[in-house]
Amino acid sequence: MQLRISHITSFIYEKPVYQSQNEIRMHPLDGSHQRLVEFELIVTPAPSILEYDDYFGNHVHAISIHAPHQSLTVEARSVIQRDAELIVEAEPLPFSEFLLHDTERVSREYDFLGASHHVPFSKTLRRFFWMVRPNPDESVTGWTHRAVKFIRDQFIYEPGLTRVNSTADEILSIGGGVCQDFAHLTLGVLRLAGVPARYVSGYITPPTKAAPVEEMSAQASHAWVEAELPGLGWVGFDPTHGCQADQRHIRVAIGRDYADVPPLRGVYRSLGSTQQMSVDLRIEPLGASESQQSPSQQQKQSPGGQQQ
Repeated sequence: MQLRISHITSFIYEKPVYQSQNEIRMHPLDGSHQRLVEFELIVTPAPSILEYDDYFGNHVHAISIHAPHQSLTVEARSVIQRDAELIVEAEPLPFSEFLLHDTERVSREYDFLGASHHVPFSKTLRRFFWMVRPNPDESVTGWTHRAVKFIRDQFIYEPGLTRVNSTADEILSIGGGVCQDFAHLTLGVLRLAGVPARYVSGYITPPTKAAPVEEMSAQASHAWVEAELPGLGWVGFDPTHGCQADQRHIRVAIGRDYADVPPLRGVYRSLGSTQQMSVDLRIEPLGASESQQSPSQQQKQSPGGQQQ
């Protein structure tokens, strides 16, 4: 399946800004079951651009605009090939045996087993983990599926309850949040169990009758997790929907948590103190005309930048 993606972020500033510096992570990943066919980044006003791969292998565009400007538009246009993932039988390794190799695993996947900015190993998180902790004879893969579904059943999806800088503790205290919060909480639970887990930022394709997902208003970029499972390697799980990631999930960036992968982050100088931001995301099968899109295929995000 080939998909065309247009991700537009626009800013309007109260007063002209200058010396604007931004990092952009909107370049979809190449990898298993996903191939980047085309990518184009269009920025207005025209910037100086430096491209590089970050520590986690994400492709980053660093842009600089020194001249005064009162608006900024960043459009990432992509075409990706997304293939169905093969079903591989999981290795039925129990936790009692899995944890025998914990020291080697911590050394190899330290970044994805420890606490991080949005996933502190707090007393609150540890108490929640105790509710869903694995049994010694339970398989690692089976427990991971169980933990993802358990988290989805305990909380509500509701935009506006949390903020872009919220930690995993806030969804526990509030009782709900958006996909970013579900992902952070799942990361904490998996890591406390000794299962390497990383944050994934990307998109989820619009619902279809063949592959329905819960429709979420004001959705732009999506977030889920990947767990390193015995015999399978990195496997995606979408805790917002309580399911395994599949052909609908388009990977853009990976990291320890949201702090490593925001689609756009930057600073600027200005005499003004406010700005207005809007995000427009469009995903369509390659070759489909824009006039044929359904409302669910035209997804917008309100100001704030939080992944939903």
